[in-house]
Amino acid sequence: MRDHQTSLRSVQLLRESGLALILAAGVLSAAPAWADDAKPVDERADYGTRVQELTVTGSSRVVKEAPVKASLEATEPQAIVTREAIDQFVPQTGGYPDIVRLTPSASGISFNGPGFYETKTTLRGFKDGEYNVTYDGIPFGDTNDPTHHSTTFFPASTVSSVVVDRGPGSAGQLGQANFGGSINLFSPEVTDEAQGSVQQLFGSWNSWQTVLKYNTGKIDALHGAKALLNFSALGTDGYLSDTSAQGVNFLVRAVVPLFDSWEATFYSVYNTSWVHQNDNDGITLAQVAKFGKRFALNGDPTTPQFVDYNLVKKKTNFNYVRLNGDITAQTHVENTAYTYFYSNRTLSSADITVLTGTGTKAGPKGNTDVPGYTKLNYYHVYGDILRVTQDLPFGAVKAGVWWETSKTKRSRYDYDLTLGVADPREKTAPFNVAYVQGSTWDQYQPFLDLELKPLEALTITPGIKYLHFTRNIDTPVNQKTRTPLTDSVTYKKTLYFLTANYKVSDSWSAYAQYATGFLVPPLSVLQTANPNTDALKPQESKNYQVGTVFHGGKFTFDGDVYYIDFSNKQQSIKDTVTGDTVFYNLGGAVYKGVEAQGAYGVTDQTLVFLNGSINSAKAQGGTTTIAGQTVTVAGGKQIAGAPKWTAAAGLVWTPRNWSLSVTDKLVGEQWANEGEPANFRIKPYSTVDLTAVYNIGRWRLQAAVYNLFDDQSATKITPVNPDNTVAPGDQYYFQPARNYQVSARMNF
Repeated sequence: MRDHQTSLRSVQLLRESGLALILAAGVLSAAPAWADDAKPVDERADYGTRVQELTVTGSSRVVKEAPVKASLEATEPQAIVTREAIDQFVPQTGGYPDIVRLTPSASGISFNGPGFYETKTTLRGFKDGEYNVTYDGIPFGDTNDPTHHSTTFFPASTVSSVVVDRGPGSAGQLGQANFGGSINLFSPEVTDEAQGSVQQLFGSWNSWQTVLKYNTGKIDALHGAKALLNFSALGTDGYLSDTSAQGVNFLVRAVVPLFDSWEATFYSVYNTSWVHQNDNDGITLAQVAKFGKRFALNGDPTTPQFVDYNLVKKKTNFNYVRLNGDITAQTHVENTAYTYFYSNRTLSSADITVLTGTGTKAGPKGNTDVPGYTKLNYYHVYGDILRVTQDLPFGAVKAGVWWETSKTKRSRYDYDLTLGVADPREKTAPFNVAYVQGSTWDQYQPFLDLELKPLEALTITPGIKYLHFTRNIDTPVNQKTRTPLTDSVTYKKTLYFLTANYKVSDSWSAYAQYATGFLVPPLSVLQTANPNTDALKPQESKNYQVGTVFHGGKFTFDGDVYYIDFSNKQQSIKDTVTGDTVFYNLGGAVYKGVEAQGAYGVTDQTLVFLNGSINSAKAQGGTTTIAGQTVTVAGGKQIAGAPKWTAAAGLVWTPRNWSLSVTDKLVGEQWANEGEPANFRIKPYSTVDLTAVYNIGRWRLQAAVYNLFDDQSATKITPVNPDNTVAPGDQYYFQPARNYQVSARMNF
């Protein structure tokens, strides 16, 4: 606790000094020398040239300013969100899930306020872990399964733009889970001119954020090398009771010209965060009735909700070195070596659904203390991506290989939170050790895309990729079984891709895609006494999509229809004889739907945009016999956690130095359990946000109200019973109440 308190004092000092930094920078900017030499700040410098290249040069104002759009070069459904849109529509403290919510078929919201809790995004009904997330083209995720942490690696200030690909992409689109598509994040660009900014934010629930950014510009003494430095820190008391959070992030990105066309890019980001949060957070209906929807933690040490019993501390870093250039005029090479690290140290009570420590279901008989545990999740990932492009008279060959290895340590120990000592909860050895687990993976994916142009307007790209993935586990105390296990499992699969893009005109294109998908099984399949890995098949998919993109003078539009056949759905069951968990394949699901997005310039100062989707994700039924039991899965129902539709609409008005906007994101009905149970239906909910920005000289002033109409609907439910009967321990999650943020940014 002492280290945590020291960190809190440091962050508090940063908070108090943030406004002083802005005022000091303002004084400097007013000096005559600055006024004489000042150059206009290019706000678009942080967009990322890679995203700009996706839009057509010379496009209309509406195409450039549309918050969500697709490229005329698209070969699958796509949504591009630029830095301008992020600045205008997304809370400054938010993360990539807040950005992605602007796009069709996406849902997910933080329960503690924007960026103050980890947030999971659902895409077309695919949950986190069933699609890839990349940063500057590098896939990243947890090592137990490819899930993601929205607040630990890349806060909003480190994301310049996002491209959501709602499909497996080409063979060169990398990741373990091309099953459901990719969310592609891009770092801020390094500019040729020296410039920077200082920003201070204040908001609801005693929230604050400081962001300092500086671009060196080209340094002649270093042969034109240039670098970006970005520092951000934030803190909040949180919307939920006693859930304060703090975070600090530091980023460096440098681009160094070498010779001829060759250059090297060096990138490093370090992030530290602390949050008071239970490891299995959520609130029961009894707690809602007694304390209200904001209840989470409290100051009573006799209860499992005591704030000091629930603390998550995380440290991460992400680093890469990228070398790229031309071997010949027709041969281009890019190689990226990277590593990332994640550490999660958690102290948590065992059961937050009860109101006192007495008689908790997790505690040993006769122990009236509050039971809990300490948990560690620690991993290093190392990898390399080689890409070679050979230009040909009829197109290009794009080939390469992705290699990656990981090392993971995970452990959990039962803990008596009242006494602060190890809690021998179990009657048999190893007593208080829930698990101590080491695991690794080694994977490689060679890939080849052949870009063919039989006609000037037509591009056809067949591709092939081979996936080879090996996971090893060596654990003296395995999770769930509490017994030793040493095991290894290898998955192999050849994946096929075929895309086509046809330019009907300079402003209109059509595309089609067929692709196969594959999802590596999670580590949990090895967390059994007798892993059934020989019989267990990986989940696979076949994707069919067609769409069109139009960029007009005052109008931009794109739409698509898709059909995805998902097979080998993984299920689990308890063996009634041995008590062991057995994983097996049964059924699958069919995902199909319609998506569209567009923008229209009503006047030179007014733009409206609209997007929406109809998303069917219906389970396929089946019957099998496993572990001596007959198991039947009913078909024809929407899978759990998949909204049936989404919609977003907004208006932007830009008179003179103002930019005023209002947006509404709607998420359709969904169910928390399989089979569309009436007890766990989650009703549609809406989030309306209002933002006003005023630019005056070097200053950018912003005020925003989020969830304007105070919709506090339930957005998630975690049921206890698999038979869909209501239980006292069912946990509910609600949309945070109306909140605001104000900020000032000074550019120099």
